[in-house]
Amino acid sequence: MNTVPTFIERLENTNELRKVMANAKAQKREDVYWIAFRRLCALEGMNYEDPLHRDFHAVLTAYEELLTEKNGRNTKASRTRQKLARNSVEKCLEDWALSVSPTQGFSLLMQKGMSELTAEHLVVKYADRFTENVVMAAKARLQAA
Repeated sequence: MNTVPTFIERLENTNELRKVMANAKAQKREDVYWIAFRRLCALEGMNYEDPLHRDFHAVLTAYEELLTEKNGRNTKASRTRQKLARNSVEKCLEDWALSVSPTQGFSLLMQKGMSELTAEHLVVKYADRFTENVVMAAKARLQAA
């Protein structure tokens, strides 16, 4: 029986999860790395009561982690965080779903096979919180990818 996913799902500390991720990468255990990655993303959103906001912050964490991996140094999604400071989570998601071209975050997450961590997925998941045209745009982008 494989206890790795169970062990990772019990971790509550982001620093511990990052250590697991680093060790998994060093040991070329991509499966363990991505399980820990998803757990890290989920933990980062836990401080929010609203499920949409919780999931949004998990998506933001996923994007920042992929940026960090891509750039080889800690990288924050500065423009996303600035947009969030000016607007609501819902407005950010709406703007991204309606944008003419996909965001860098969408592209990075789709390349890694993590459509469930895209803003478009959140719009579809919480469709009752968005207008029909926003939901349709998000669905179209996901289907096109």
